[in-house]
Amino acid sequence: MAAARKIVLTSAASGVGVAVQQAAQASSHVYSVTGLSSLPSRMLTGASTLPCPATRERALFQDKVLATAAETGPCLVVPGRDEDAAAVGELSDRLAELGSSVASGPGPAVRQAYDKAATPLLLTGSALSVARTAATVQDALELAEQIGYPLLIKPRYGNASHGVRFVHGADELRARFSPGQDIAQEILPLDPRDRRPWDRDDPQAQDGEYSLQLLIGPLGHNLGCFATRNNLEQGIPRLVEVIDAAGIAAQAYKALIQHGAWGAWNLQGRRTSSGSIRFFEINARPTGLTGLRARLGFNELDQLYGACVLNQPASPAQPPAPGLVIDTRDLQHRAPAAPAEDGQAVS
Repeated sequence: MAAARKIVLTSAASGVGVAVQQAAQASSHVYSVTGLSSLPSRMLTGASTLPCPATRERALFQDKVLATAAETGPCLVVPGRDEDAAAVGELSDRLAELGSSVASGPGPAVRQAYDKAATPLLLTGSALSVARTAATVQDALELAEQIGYPLLIKPRYGNASHGVRFVHGADELRARFSPGQDIAQEILPLDPRDRRPWDRDDPQAQDGEYSLQLLIGPLGHNLGCFATRNNLEQGIPRLVEVIDAAGIAAQAYKALIQHGAWGAWNLQGRRTSSGSIRFFEINARPTGLTGLRARLGFNELDQLYGACVLNQPASPAQPPAPGLVIDTRDLQHRAPAAPAEDGQAVS
Protein backbone atom coordinates (compact mmCIF):
# COMPACT_ATOMS: atom_id res chain seq x y z
CA MET A 1 0.00 0.00 0.00
CA ALA A 2 1.31 3.46 -0.96
CA ALA A 3 2.32 5.79 1.85
CA ALA A 4 -0.29 8.33 2.87
CA ARG A 5 -0.06 11.77 1.37
CA LYS A 6 0.24 14.31 4.18
CA ILE A 7 -1.77 17.51 4.48
CA VAL A 8 -1.45 20.22 7.13
CA LEU A 9 -4.73 22.13 7.15
CA THR A 10 -5.15 25.45 8.96
CA SER A 11 -8.55 26.60 10.26
CA ALA A 12 -9.57 23.00 9.72
CA ALA A 13 -13.14 23.48 10.96
CA SER A 14 -13.90 26.36 8.58
CA GLY A 15 -16.08 25.84 5.52
CA VAL A 16 -13.00 25.62 3.31
CA GLY A 17 -11.28 23.33 5.82
CA VAL A 18 -14.20 20.89 5.80
CA ALA A 19 -14.30 20.98 1.99
CA VAL A 20 -10.59 20.11 1.83
CA GLN A 21 -11.19 17.16 4.16
CA GLN A 22 -14.02 16.02 1.90
CA ALA A 23 -11.68 16.15 -1.09
CA ALA A 24 -9.17 14.00 0.81
CA GLN A 25 -11.88 11.44 1.53
CA ALA A 26 -13.04 11.43 -2.11
CA SER A 27 -9.56 10.74 -3.50
CA SER A 28 -8.31 7.37 -4.65
CA HIS A 29 -5.09 8.24 -2.79
CA VAL A 30 -4.78 7.91 0.97
CA TYR A 31 -4.38 11.23 2.76
CA SER A 32 -3.36 11.89 6.35
CA VAL A 33 -4.77 15.30 7.31
CA THR A 34 -3.42 17.15 10.35
CA GLY A 35 -5.80 19.92 11.29
CA LEU A 36 -4.85 23.12 13.11
CA SER A 37 -7.37 25.42 14.78
CA SER A 38 -7.32 28.30 17.23
CA LEU A 39 -10.60 27.00 18.69
CA PRO A 40 -11.31 23.48 19.99
CA SER A 41 -12.80 21.50 17.11
CA ARG A 42 -12.84 18.10 15.46
CA MET A 43 -12.05 16.72 12.05
CA LEU A 44 -14.46 14.76 9.87
CA THR A 45 -12.68 11.63 11.07
CA GLY A 46 -13.54 12.53 14.65
CA ALA A 47 -9.94 13.33 15.52
CA SER A 48 -9.29 16.55 17.42
CA THR A 49 -7.57 19.43 15.70
CA LEU A 50 -4.25 20.56 17.13
CA PRO A 51 -4.34 23.88 19.02
CA CYS A 52 -2.85 26.74 17.04
CA PRO A 53 -2.47 30.47 17.71
CA ALA A 54 -4.93 32.70 15.86
CA THR A 55 -3.68 34.06 12.55
CA ARG A 56 -3.59 37.60 13.96
CA GLU A 57 -0.73 36.38 16.17
CA ARG A 58 1.19 36.04 12.96
CA ALA A 59 4.63 34.98 14.19
CA LEU A 60 3.23 32.41 16.61
CA PHE A 61 0.84 31.11 13.96
CA GLN A 62 3.63 30.73 11.42
CA ASP A 63 5.89 29.02 13.95
CA LYS A 64 3.14 26.48 14.67
CA VAL A 65 2.62 25.78 10.97
CA LEU A 66 6.36 25.27 10.41
CA ALA A 67 6.73 23.07 13.48
CA THR A 68 3.78 20.91 12.44
CA ALA A 69 5.13 20.55 8.91
CA ALA A 70 8.56 19.60 10.22
CA GLU A 71 7.04 16.96 12.47
CA THR A 72 4.68 15.65 9.78
CA GLY A 73 7.28 15.35 7.05
CA PRO A 74 6.87 16.43 3.42
CA CYS A 75 3.34 17.74 3.11
CA LEU A 76 1.01 20.18 1.40
CA VAL A 77 0.03 23.08 3.67
CA VAL A 78 -3.52 24.20 2.84
CA PRO A 79 -5.04 27.39 4.28
CA GLY A 80 -8.63 27.21 5.49
CA ARG A 81 -9.17 30.98 5.47
CA ASP A 82 -7.99 33.95 3.41
CA GLU A 83 -6.04 35.41 6.34
CA ASP A 84 -4.30 32.05 6.72
CA ALA A 85 -3.37 32.06 3.03
CA ALA A 86 -1.57 35.39 3.36
CA ALA A 87 0.38 34.23 6.44
CA VAL A 88 1.18 30.77 5.11
CA GLY A 89 2.20 32.12 1.71
CA GLU A 90 5.15 33.84 3.37
CA LEU A 91 6.49 30.44 4.48
CA SER A 92 6.93 28.89 1.05
CA ASP A 93 10.73 29.04 1.01
CA ARG A 94 11.08 27.64 4.54
CA LEU A 95 8.55 24.90 3.82
CA ALA A 96 10.41 24.00 0.63
CA GLU A 97 13.49 23.28 2.77
CA LEU A 98 11.34 20.65 4.55
CA GLY A 99 10.22 19.11 1.24
CA SER A 100 6.78 20.67 1.68
CA SER A 101 4.73 23.18 -0.27
CA VAL A 102 2.01 25.75 0.27
CA ALA A 103 -1.20 25.25 -1.73
CA SER A 104 -0.88 28.71 -3.35
CA GLY A 105 1.93 31.14 -4.00
CA PRO A 106 4.05 33.13 -4.27
CA GLY A 107 3.63 35.16 -1.09
CA PRO A 108 3.44 38.64 -2.71
CA ALA A 109 0.67 37.57 -5.09
CA VAL A 110 -1.23 35.84 -2.28
CA ARG A 111 -1.06 39.01 -0.15
CA GLN A 112 -2.30 41.02 -3.11
CA ALA A 113 -5.29 38.71 -3.46
CA TYR A 114 -6.07 39.11 0.24
CA ASP A 115 -5.92 42.92 0.01
CA LYS A 116 -9.06 43.84 -1.93
CA ALA A 117 -7.64 47.28 -2.71
CA ALA A 118 -4.71 45.63 -4.49
CA THR A 119 -6.52 42.61 -5.95
CA PRO A 120 -7.47 44.29 -9.27
CA LEU A 121 -3.76 44.77 -9.99
CA LEU A 122 -3.45 40.98 -10.42
CA LEU A 123 -5.43 41.32 -13.64
CA THR A 124 -3.91 44.61 -14.85
CA GLY A 125 -2.84 44.49 -18.46
CA SER A 126 -5.00 41.47 -19.25
CA ALA A 127 -8.13 41.32 -21.37
CA LEU A 128 -10.15 40.49 -18.27
CA SER A 129 -12.75 42.87 -16.88
CA VAL A 130 -12.51 43.94 -13.23
CA ALA A 131 -15.13 45.61 -11.04
CA ARG A 132 -14.25 49.25 -10.40
CA THR A 133 -12.86 49.59 -6.89
CA ALA A 134 -11.95 52.53 -4.62
CA ALA A 135 -9.78 52.37 -1.51
CA THR A 136 -10.36 55.89 -0.12
CA VAL A 137 -13.44 57.97 0.63
CA GLN A 138 -12.50 60.53 -2.01
CA ASP A 139 -11.97 57.87 -4.67
CA ALA A 140 -15.27 56.26 -3.66
CA LEU A 141 -17.09 59.58 -4.03
CA GLU A 142 -15.54 60.03 -7.46
CA LEU A 143 -16.54 56.48 -8.39
CA ALA A 144 -20.12 57.24 -7.37
CA GLU A 145 -20.09 60.35 -9.57
CA GLN A 146 -19.13 58.14 -12.51
CA ILE A 147 -21.51 55.22 -12.02
CA GLY A 148 -24.05 56.37 -9.44
CA TYR A 149 -25.32 54.77 -6.23
CA PRO A 150 -25.66 52.35 -4.56
CA LEU A 151 -22.09 51.27 -4.00
CA LEU A 152 -20.93 48.15 -2.24
CA ILE A 153 -18.75 48.64 0.85
CA LYS A 154 -16.78 45.66 2.09
CA PRO A 155 -13.82 45.05 4.41
CA ARG A 156 -10.48 45.49 2.70
CA TYR A 157 -9.34 42.29 4.40
CA GLY A 158 -12.25 39.90 4.81
CA ASN A 159 -14.08 36.88 3.50
CA ALA A 160 -17.38 34.98 3.28
CA SER A 161 -19.42 38.17 2.65
CA HIS A 162 -18.92 39.31 6.26
CA GLY A 163 -19.24 43.06 6.75
CA VAL A 164 -20.62 43.76 3.28
CA ARG A 165 -23.15 46.61 3.08
CA PHE A 166 -24.70 49.03 0.60
CA VAL A 167 -24.55 52.82 0.65
CA HIS A 168 -27.00 55.00 -1.26
CA GLY A 169 -25.56 58.49 -1.02
CA ALA A 170 -22.51 60.63 -0.24
CA ASP A 171 -23.40 61.28 3.41
CA GLU A 172 -24.00 57.59 4.06
CA LEU A 173 -20.75 56.73 2.28
CA ARG A 174 -18.75 59.13 4.46
CA ALA A 175 -20.41 57.81 7.61
CA ARG A 176 -20.04 54.10 6.88
CA PHE A 177 -16.68 53.93 5.09
CA SER A 178 -13.73 53.21 7.40
CA PRO A 179 -10.51 54.55 5.81
CA GLY A 180 -7.82 51.91 5.57
CA GLN A 181 -10.26 49.17 6.55
CA ASP A 182 -12.84 49.26 3.73
CA ILE A 183 -13.08 49.45 -0.02
CA ALA A 184 -15.95 50.62 -2.20
CA GLN A 185 -16.89 48.69 -5.29
CA GLU A 186 -19.41 48.93 -8.08
CA ILE A 187 -22.38 46.61 -7.77
CA LEU A 188 -22.57 44.05 -10.55
CA PRO A 189 -26.27 43.31 -11.12
CA LEU A 190 -27.60 40.06 -12.53
CA ASP A 191 -27.90 40.67 -16.26
CA PRO A 192 -31.44 39.78 -17.45
CA ARG A 193 -30.02 37.69 -20.30
CA ASP A 194 -28.15 35.58 -17.77
CA ARG A 195 -31.20 34.83 -15.63
CA ARG A 196 -32.08 31.22 -14.87
CA PRO A 197 -35.51 29.89 -13.89
CA TRP A 198 -34.30 29.31 -10.33
CA ASP A 199 -32.86 32.81 -9.77
CA ARG A 200 -34.58 35.02 -7.23
CA ASP A 201 -36.04 38.46 -8.00
CA ASP A 202 -34.25 40.13 -5.11
CA PRO A 203 -31.65 42.46 -6.71
CA GLN A 204 -29.37 41.96 -3.69
CA ALA A 205 -29.52 38.15 -3.85
CA GLN A 206 -26.21 36.43 -4.49
CA ASP A 207 -27.44 34.75 -7.64
CA GLY A 208 -25.53 34.25 -10.85
CA GLU A 209 -22.05 34.60 -9.33
CA TYR A 210 -19.41 32.92 -11.45
CA SER A 211 -16.51 31.01 -9.90
CA LEU A 212 -13.38 29.89 -11.74
CA GLN A 213 -11.20 27.53 -9.72
CA LEU A 214 -7.80 27.52 -11.44
CA LEU A 215 -5.00 25.09 -10.65
CA ILE A 216 -1.51 26.15 -11.69
CA GLY A 217 1.67 24.10 -11.39
CA PRO A 218 4.84 25.57 -9.81
CA LEU A 219 6.29 26.16 -13.29
CA GLY A 220 3.11 27.77 -14.58
CA HIS A 221 1.54 24.77 -16.28
CA ASN A 222 -2.22 24.26 -16.42
CA LEU A 223 -3.49 21.70 -13.89
CA GLY A 224 -7.17 22.30 -14.63
CA CYS A 225 -10.06 24.74 -14.30
CA PHE A 226 -13.53 24.12 -12.89
CA ALA A 227 -16.05 26.85 -13.70
CA THR A 228 -19.48 27.21 -12.14
CA ARG A 229 -22.37 29.64 -11.88
CA ASN A 230 -23.46 29.74 -8.24
CA ASN A 231 -26.41 30.93 -6.22
CA LEU A 232 -25.38 31.63 -2.64
CA GLU A 233 -27.12 32.13 0.68
CA GLN A 234 -25.13 34.13 3.25
CA GLY A 235 -22.00 33.51 1.24
CA ILE A 236 -22.49 29.72 1.00
CA PRO A 237 -23.04 28.18 -2.47
CA ARG A 238 -26.44 26.46 -2.59
CA LEU A 239 -27.10 25.93 -6.30
CA VAL A 240 -24.12 25.12 -8.50
CA GLU A 241 -24.23 24.96 -12.29
CA VAL A 242 -21.23 23.68 -14.25
CA ILE A 243 -20.43 26.01 -17.16
CA ASP A 244 -17.99 26.25 -20.06
CA ALA A 245 -15.51 29.06 -19.46
CA ALA A 246 -12.46 27.79 -21.33
CA GLY A 247 -11.81 31.08 -23.10
CA ILE A 248 -11.85 33.30 -20.05
CA ALA A 249 -9.98 30.69 -17.99
CA ALA A 250 -7.10 30.85 -20.48
CA GLN A 251 -6.96 34.63 -20.03
CA ALA A 252 -7.02 34.24 -16.24
CA TYR A 253 -4.16 31.74 -16.33
CA LYS A 254 -2.09 34.13 -18.42
CA ALA A 255 -2.75 37.06 -16.08
CA LEU A 256 -1.90 35.14 -12.92
CA ILE A 257 1.19 33.48 -14.34
CA GLN A 258 2.60 36.92 -15.11
CA HIS A 259 2.70 37.41 -11.33
CA GLY A 260 4.41 34.04 -10.84
CA ALA A 261 1.24 32.58 -9.36
CA TRP A 262 0.90 28.87 -8.76
CA GLY A 263 -1.40 26.55 -6.84
CA ALA A 264 -5.14 27.02 -6.21
CA TRP A 265 -6.66 30.34 -7.29
CA ASN A 266 -10.34 31.26 -7.32
CA LEU A 267 -11.83 34.14 -9.31
CA GLN A 268 -15.38 35.36 -8.68
CA GLY A 269 -17.45 37.57 -10.94
CA ARG A 270 -20.71 38.36 -12.67
CA ARG A 271 -21.61 37.99 -16.31
CA THR A 272 -22.11 41.28 -18.17
CA SER A 273 -24.33 42.15 -21.10
CA SER A 274 -21.36 41.58 -23.44
CA GLY A 275 -21.25 37.91 -22.38
CA SER A 276 -17.92 38.23 -20.56
CA ILE A 277 -17.36 37.97 -16.80
CA ARG A 278 -16.41 40.99 -14.72
CA PHE A 279 -14.46 39.84 -11.69
CA PHE A 280 -14.84 41.36 -8.23
CA GLU A 281 -12.69 39.08 -6.06
CA ILE A 282 -9.71 36.72 -6.21
CA ASN A 283 -8.80 34.19 -3.51
CA ALA A 284 -5.54 32.22 -3.32
CA ARG A 285 -6.86 28.98 -1.84
CA PRO A 286 -9.31 26.10 -2.25
CA THR A 287 -12.96 27.02 -1.66
CA GLY A 288 -16.08 25.70 0.02
CA LEU A 289 -16.84 23.79 -3.20
CA THR A 290 -13.53 21.90 -3.19
CA GLY A 291 -15.17 18.78 -1.74
CA LEU A 292 -18.02 18.85 -4.26
CA ARG A 293 -15.62 19.30 -7.15
CA ALA A 294 -13.63 16.29 -5.91
CA ARG A 295 -16.76 14.14 -5.82
CA LEU A 296 -17.36 15.17 -9.43
CA GLY A 297 -13.92 13.93 -10.46
CA PHE A 298 -11.96 17.20 -10.18
CA ASN A 299 -9.73 16.72 -7.15
CA GLU A 300 -7.62 19.76 -6.38
CA LEU A 301 -5.63 18.00 -3.68
CA ASP A 302 -4.50 15.29 -6.08
CA GLN A 303 -3.37 17.82 -8.68
CA LEU A 304 -1.67 20.17 -6.23
CA TYR A 305 0.02 17.43 -4.20
CA GLY A 306 1.40 15.76 -7.30
CA ALA A 307 2.74 18.98 -8.79
CA CYS A 308 3.84 20.91 -5.70
CA VAL A 309 5.07 18.18 -3.32
CA LEU A 310 5.95 15.23 -5.56
CA ASN A 311 7.05 17.34 -8.55
CA GLN A 312 4.96 15.07 -10.76
CA PRO A 313 2.50 17.33 -12.61
CA ALA A 314 -0.33 15.43 -14.25
CA SER A 315 -2.56 16.26 -17.20
CA PRO A 316 -5.16 18.94 -16.46
CA ALA A 317 -8.06 17.66 -14.36
CA GLN A 318 -11.32 17.59 -16.30
CA PRO A 319 -14.63 18.88 -14.88
CA PRO A 320 -17.97 17.31 -15.83
CA ALA A 321 -19.76 18.47 -18.96
CA PRO A 322 -21.40 21.91 -18.73
CA GLY A 323 -25.09 21.98 -17.84
CA LEU A 324 -25.00 19.90 -14.67
CA VAL A 325 -26.90 21.66 -11.86
CA ILE A 326 -26.44 20.58 -8.25
CA ASP A 327 -28.33 21.60 -5.12
CA THR A 328 -25.64 21.40 -2.47
CA ARG A 329 -28.22 20.97 0.30
CA ASP A 330 -29.13 17.52 -0.89
CA LEU A 331 -26.49 16.92 -3.61
CA GLN A 332 -29.25 15.68 -5.89
CA HIS A 333 -28.42 16.26 -9.55
CA ARG A 334 -31.05 18.17 -11.45
CA ALA A 335 -31.60 17.89 -15.17
CA PRO A 336 -30.06 20.82 -17.04
CA ALA A 337 -32.56 23.61 -17.56
CA ALA A 338 -32.65 26.08 -20.42
CA PRO A 339 -29.34 27.99 -20.69
CA ALA A 340 -29.05 31.75 -20.81
CA GLU A 341 -30.81 33.36 -23.73
CA ASP A 342 -27.87 33.41 -26.11
CA GLY A 343 -26.86 29.85 -25.19
CA GLN A 344 -23.16 30.64 -25.63
CA ALA A 345 -20.21 29.70 -23.51
CA VAL A 346 -18.86 32.42 -21.25
CA SER A 347 -15.84 33.97 -22.92
